[in-house]
Amino acid sequence: MDLEGRVRDSLPINAPYDGLVAQAYDCWLPPGGDYADREMYRASIERGGPALELGCGNGRLLLHYRTAGLDVDGVDSSADMLAICRAHADAAGTAVTLHCADWATLDLPRRYSTIYNPAGSFMLLDDEVRARGALSNWIRHLAPGGELWIAMGIPRADFGAQWEWRVRRSATRASDGVTFMVHEALVCDVDAQIQHVLNRHEVWDADGGLVTTFMRRHRLRWWTAGQLEAMLLAGGAARARVLGDPDEFVVVGYA
Repeated sequence: MDLEGRVRDSLPINAPYDGLVAQAYDCWLPPGGDYADREMYRASIERGGPALELGCGNGRLLLHYRTAGLDVDGVDSSADMLAICRAHADAAGTAVTLHCADWATLDLPRRYSTIYNPAGSFMLLDDEVRARGALSNWIRHLAPGGELWIAMGIPRADFGAQWEWRVRRSATRASDGVTFMVHEALVCDVDAQIQHVLNRHEVWDADGGLVTTFMRRHRLRWWTAGQLEAMLLAGGAARARVLGDPDEFVVVGYA
């Protein structure tokens, strides 16, 4: 793998989901969508006590729970994503409590019965020290007997990728006909458990004309189920368990 030889840009890594990226995310994954992970977290939330979504974004999951009367707060580092979430909540006549904060180091006054981190977004914590610190911090935010859910996936199908471009996602916004499209190219450092990703974003008008394009870079760290279990226990969890299969799973830590 010759990362230095083929791809030598200095684009910011893991930049916030702001501006057009936030708008695109909301178009791709609107709160009204049908998401497979929704009922899994809901079952835990309904067992009682308040819940917190780490990386709530536009409210893809959060707003479904709030409109159902469940006590769920949200935290995200992107003010633009939270503004979209709040606008959706206002349109639905639903009150939301949202915190704009670094979700790895947050310090909230409330303690939660359920804290969940969906969709593999834990991979954005690519530094091991920071990842371990985040888990310890989240466990401290649990009420006695509370549960911390971390979703993770191992990108095994991409282990052989060598910067080939492919369409990652596209969708057209109903309100104005604008289409948001993102292409990705990547390589995996399997030994380091790091996925290096380039994203080429495009915005197209209703007639198919290109409005703008820009690049983003991500560095994503995946963890095995065993590694996450051990990290949760080291971070203060009383016990942990794994749900799912070896490549797509959730690890639950218990206070």
